[in-house]
Amino acid sequence: MAKLMIVDDEVYVMRAMIRSVDFTALGFEEVYQAMGGKEAMEILKAHSIDLIICDIEMPGMSGLELIEWVNDHYPEVETIFLTGHAEFSYAKKAVQLGSFEYLLKPVKTEELVLTVNNAIEKINENKNAAQMVETSKKYRTLWERQKSVVVERYWQNLLSGRIIPEANNLHAVNLPLKTDSQILPILISIEQWHKEFSLRDEDTLEYAIRNSASEILLGGFAGDIIKDENGILFALVYESPEQSSKPDVLAEACRTFADACTRYFYCTVSCYIGHAVPFQELTEVYHRLIEMEQENLSNPLSVQQLNQSVRSNPVSKHPFVIPWSDWVILFETGNKTELLKRLDQLFTGMQEGGADTESASALYHALVYMIYHVAHKNGFSVKEWSGLRERSGEINAIRSISQLKTWAEKIIDTGSRYLESQKNESSQIIEKTKHFIKANLKDVTREKAAGYIYLNSAYLSRIFKRETGQSLIDFIINAKMDRAKILLTESSLKIVDICEEIGYENYSHFGQAFKKKVGISPVEFRKRFQNLELK
Repeated sequence: MAKLMIVDDEVYVMRAMIRSVDFTALGFEEVYQAMGGKEAMEILKAHSIDLIICDIEMPGMSGLELIEWVNDHYPEVETIFLTGHAEFSYAKKAVQLGSFEYLLKPVKTEELVLTVNNAIEKINENKNAAQMVETSKKYRTLWERQKSVVVERYWQNLLSGRIIPEANNLHAVNLPLKTDSQILPILISIEQWHKEFSLRDEDTLEYAIRNSASEILLGGFAGDIIKDENGILFALVYESPEQSSKPDVLAEACRTFADACTRYFYCTVSCYIGHAVPFQELTEVYHRLIEMEQENLSNPLSVQQLNQSVRSNPVSKHPFVIPWSDWVILFETGNKTELLKRLDQLFTGMQEGGADTESASALYHALVYMIYHVAHKNGFSVKEWSGLRERSGEINAIRSISQLKTWAEKIIDTGSRYLESQKNESSQIIEKTKHFIKANLKDVTREKAAGYIYLNSAYLSRIFKRETGQSLIDFIINAKMDRAKILLTESSLKIVDICEEIGYENYSHFGQAFKKKVGISPVEFRKRFQNLELK
């Protein structure tokens, strides 16, 4: 006999489901009920659950977040998702990739029974297979569940410069690549939502967009869809001698994908196509694609290809050791004096050692790479920096060691001043954003806050997190709760009116959010304050 858990924040939905379906006759000895993600996690820790019927839209922890946790800790558990959004029908297949089935509310009894029956059959098949090859099945299943997370973390580490491509770490993550393989990156930018969605609905759609990108952009190619550490979506196409992508085919796939996002996912998407490069050049192409995206915010629904003729190679072979990671730290922390001192020592060694053109070129590209890396890590654009954008920049800079030194001192000085000014500008943007949110609590959204300061919402979210250490969503919620506490203690407004004042559509969601933030319900909070005033 199997065990079932139903997770839904609406009690009547669970009761109706239990009344209309004889789960015992379907093969379940126990049926557990959870009102949210945290309660479901506690039940899973205490009981061996075989199947979860889970609502996607729940306050606090969403169904998708819960099942991600379940996949990490209990990968053998099957899941049936529920949602009340009929407009997510195209997303059904994409969401199914991480679940057994996806049903729309209100669920018909016969459809639910059929789906549960099919799930039971699969559960029993899995149990029989597990009994035959228990140990091997366990670790194989765990790996499949974790593979996408492990692969994404690998690419994040490589693109951020924390690791270098080696045969050992490629083998460890089971990537079908060698150190001399070619990778073609495509940056996917969600420019604008065409409808007003809640933040949780946006997350659900982004989940579906990611899976759709895997189907449409990768198609028959080997590859992965990943997010970098700043939340930017990338498709990585793995090239091989047997299978090489063509620019016109990728461009057409990008247009098809962008059109699908407009028609089915209610958003405008742009694609920026790189070119196939070895591992050693991937990070540079990655940063240049980010630069393209930042320059194209005013031209949505576009497919652009990176200009291959201006490629550079920051890791050319040369006889001088370049302590790149040390330079990054000094440059990012504003220690220009120490950085120039170390560069001067390197230039002296190059002068005395008779460095050739290849060595000078390697140092030039290492400095360019350092600047792009720090700028993009902090969300800044370097398009205005003189000395980086000119076509003849490298040719003039490496004509002699003294000229290279002059160019390096100029670009570092320009970069340091630019980073400082941009950080000050970012602080002003954050303050304007905070002011707008507090002044428009009733109907504020991430999109509206971004529109107020004429920025892309994803870009604003990244710099807000970087500058404050708090996500933009959390700040909005905290601002609403702070306003609610003032209205509860300093006004006689009914709690339902306070809900409306700060933009909550119903008391249930407001009450749960308030209790999560404050620790007690709004009613208890008002009573405690009134008791204090009477003393």
